[in-house]
Amino acid sequence: MHALMSEALPLYEAARLEMKSLPSKTPVSVLQELLSRRGTTPKYELVQIEGAVHEPTFRYRVTVADIVDPIVSAMGTGRSKKDAKHGAAKAVLDKLIGASSGDLGADTQINNINDLQNSQPDSEGSYGDEKVINNPIGSLQEMCMSRHWPPPKYTMEGETGLPHERQFTIVCAMLKYRQVGLGKSKKLAKRQAAHKMWQALRDATDEANAGGLDDDENTCLNDGVINLVQFLQEIASEQLFEVTYVDIEEKSISGKCQCLVQLSTLPVAVCYGSGITSKDAQAAAAQNALEYLKIMTKK
Repeated sequence: MHALMSEALPLYEAARLEMKSLPSKTPVSVLQELLSRRGTTPKYELVQIEGAVHEPTFRYRVTVADIVDPIVSAMGTGRSKKDAKHGAAKAVLDKLIGASSGDLGADTQINNINDLQNSQPDSEGSYGDEKVINNPIGSLQEMCMSRHWPPPKYTMEGETGLPHERQFTIVCAMLKYRQVGLGKSKKLAKRQAAHKMWQALRDATDEANAGGLDDDENTCLNDGVINLVQFLQEIASEQLFEVTYVDIEEKSISGKCQCLVQLSTLPVAVCYGSGITSKDAQAAAAQNALEYLKIMTKK
């Protein structure tokens, strides 16, 4: 009976119900049972091993796909692989439960994928979000990464209407641009805002390439390259990996400062950079790391 009830509930409600079985069950088993009833399983990845040989610290990432959009992942650390997995499972369960709190966040919101199927046509007979490109949020993020622009920021601007007819307003801001998305769920509003921003940036870039923008507008589109270190850190925070810079004491043959940047991705990546100052070297290393991530995400 409990299993049947869990399957019928929205994912966040089912997660809340399953969490009541702690501590008689481990977080790993709770997450496994929750997802197996929906035809999928969590994916665990060993991301990093830190510390001395006799006192290692393990870092695991767990990912939940197929039944949520966007994909949900979380990190966990521990003195053993088992502890790290339990920590990651507990963190992702907390994320699933937090989906009902109304906290949009930049990338931790979880929405029922059936939102699209449940949307109703507007007065013109169109479904609005169905006209949007596939995964507009991801497409916008990829556009920003490929052009070294800062990532977009999403904020909840309003919520109106009766409980069964809510209308959400979400604003997407990037560089000097600001686009508003409306929808019957936060997910639909965010997708629409991302799609409109993607279109605006694409059109602005086309105009820039054709010489249709003035100098100030053209400069604004390229301002994102000036802080590559911050951009890489924002990507790392979003994708749940760590960035560590290591300055090399020796100068290069040409007399430049040198730097390495390590990404705690899977596999762990190390990129090199050099520049006139140590900050320039870090920026160069960050740029190479961003290029690496761009290549890896296309595989």
